[in-house]
Amino acid sequence: MSARALLAALLGLVAVGTLGFVAGGRWATRDTLPVVVPVLIAESGQTFRARLDTGAVVSSINAQEIKVLGSDGPPSARDSGKLISFVLVNEAGERRPLTATIAEVRGIRSADCREVRYHVFLTVEFRGRSFRVLTNLNDRSRAGDMLLLGQNFLRHGFAVAAATDDRP
Repeated sequence: MSARALLAALLGLVAVGTLGFVAGGRWATRDTLPVVVPVLIAESGQTFRARLDTGAVVSSINAQEIKVLGSDGPPSARDSGKLISFVLVNEAGERRPLTATIAEVRGIRSADCREVRYHVFLTVEFRGRSFRVLTNLNDRSRAGDMLLLGQNFLRHGFAVAAATDDRP
């Protein structure tokens, strides 16, 4: 092998190693959290036991009595920008009515169904920091978790520790 080829190969290895080190450093600085964390929804003043869901792109919260103000039809993209009223219910059964602006209306595919849901921005307070998180409104009263925080929350520098199922 010529000296020039050897030098090129060595520089290539150094470049790849440097990129790996930088990328690894980014992940090393992520805050690793347990699967379930307590958070506060600022708009309602309620504490939720949030399950961190790496498989969910968008977060989802238990909302009941969902009504778009000025509309009585099924969910539609035309509802974006309208006001929506709903009642948030946490694990303790605390009910708080809220009104928000619909950020978007989009289809959701879950393991058991496909449906169209309203999405609003909510402020999630965690460890003294506030995060504006797009959240779909869904009646989760039969689900085990009243709040799922998805990838759109985790991208703020959080990773989820591998854990066993911690449900009672």
